[in-house]
Amino acid sequence: MIVFIVIFVAWLFLYFGRDGPVVMFNKSLDDRVVLCVLGLVTILALVFTHVGLNVLIALIIGVVIVGVHAAFRGTEDLFLDEESAIEGGLLSVVGSQPLRPTMGYTRI
Repeated sequence: MIVFIVIFVAWLFLYFGRDGPVVMFNKSLDDRVVLCVLGLVTILALVFTHVGLNVLIALIIGVVIVGVHAAFRGTEDLFLDEESAIEGGLLSVVGSQPLRPTMGYTRI
């Protein structure tokens, strides 16, 4: 577990958390080089710690869950026409005319 925490921190600092290029021995390294080196180190850590089967099973389960979700997800009701959106109050009213004219207060 400590190995993967160290690799996670390396990914954060060397790839995701920097703005400029990585400079090593007065030479700047390209993003592709950093990506390949970090990927290789991650794969080697997976092999040497013998967790490859666990990762493979987790990836298979994740792909199956995403596939089942994609197969059964209904997309027909995701979009509304403008009239039903206005009736349901889904459109923005900032800077537009009110839907109903407002009158003054009524006496009860």
